[in-house]
Amino acid sequence: MVFDRIIPVGREPYIGWGGVGYAVAGSVATLPSNWSVRVASRVGKDVIHDVRRLFSNIPRCDAHLVKVQELNNRVEIAYKDSETRTETLLGGVSGWRADELVQALEGCDATLVNFVSGHELDLNGMLEYRSRSSGMIYADLHSLFLHTEPDGKRTPRPLHEWRSWLSCFDVVQMNKEEYGLLAETSDGPRGFEDLLSSGPRIASVTLGSSGVIVAYRVNGRTFVEEVTVQRQLGDPTGCGDVWGAVMCGRLLAGMTPVASAHVANRVAAESVGHRGIEGLTNRLADASRDILGDSFINL
Repeated sequence: MVFDRIIPVGREPYIGWGGVGYAVAGSVATLPSNWSVRVASRVGKDVIHDVRRLFSNIPRCDAHLVKVQELNNRVEIAYKDSETRTETLLGGVSGWRADELVQALEGCDATLVNFVSGHELDLNGMLEYRSRSSGMIYADLHSLFLHTEPDGKRTPRPLHEWRSWLSCFDVVQMNKEEYGLLAETSDGPRGFEDLLSSGPRIASVTLGSSGVIVAYRVNGRTFVEEVTVQRQLGDPTGCGDVWGAVMCGRLLAGMTPVASAHVANRVAAESVGHRGIEGLTNRLADASRDILGDSFINL
């Protein structure tokens, strides 16, 4: 969990919950009605009661929250334009041990790992969790590509040992800048076929308002397709979190990678017109019914 201070271009700053909150809203709004979400999050002692209250108001959401003694993570996001931003991270919630996470998620059919701080699990912990989990593991790799300076400023960095990291996941998500960092490392992937050979069966590279590139393997062959979306104006904060949650859920519901990406694009675009996560679940659920009809609740 992270508490955001957003500084938009030409508008007044505002504050609110972000990160995992957006992902939960996207999941609950688009999953079949007899499915539920379990949130496993380590939360700072200063906000634990507020976070419990937040998730208690979201239907079909079981929150497994662990109070830690550190102050909770807080991020200031300052936009330079509609898609370029700087981030400053304050706070220092410590990461999970693999055995703790296995226990917290016992009985779950799949896992969405959202690297909001980048410290949720280290590589050894992620490898151990993978070895002890039989379900699909989806990862939004975002903050693994960010280094935090002593003053909290977050700067791009390469993902070292990327093949080991990617071997932990069935599906991975990154944005175009992160994919560029991956490709530019000395041993970086020589295209999507090389990237998928490290372990994932699906990789998505989000392109902001332009849509997403989806790469996937079928019968040993690699396919790469661009899935566009109609541009929306508004606040893009949390769109990647919503996108990943919807993509993960659609794949679990049996949709193809490209069809899943189409739905994720349209639902995430709807979130651009909504500030923060309060009321976002209902708005995205309405959008999902328009996109999918009743099929998404009757699987």
